Amino acid sequence: MRFGGGRSAWTRHGLIAGAVAVVLTAVGTVATPLLRDRSQQRLEQRAAREVIATAQWTRTQLLADPAAGQATLRGIADRADGVEVLTLETGAAGVRLVFRVRVAKTASSVFGWQRATAYGCFAQVVGSGPGPAALERVPCPS
Repeated sequence: MRFGGGRSAWTRHGLIAGAVAVVLTAVGTVATPLLRDRSQQRLEQRAAREVIATAQWTRTQLLADPAAGQATLRGIADRADGVEVLTLETGAAGVRLVFRVRVAKTASSVFGWQRATAYGCFAQVVGSGPGPAALERVPCPS
């Protein structure tokens, strides 16, 4: 009888190491696409949140000077990053401004560079009175 293992012990260790390698490869093959999708989803959510934040910041800037004319309001909206004025109309309630906000986010990850683009269209009425002025989300024209 031999002490200290022998060929069968080495063979057994090799089989265990091989089985562990196969299991890790299988788990990695399944987990990699799931992690990539989750990372892309988080990037798209951040871009969508930034669209809303930019629209709210633009709203605040527009309402800061309620007596401003159309040209001034257009200039205020155009100064914001990613904001494009679509229409500007004067009505009984005040000046109605419809604008589009676009945000492009790029992030590096383990899987390379990921990119997400989000956009939204909003309407804001800037009246001369102190009444409420809600920011309205509207469908974007094509």
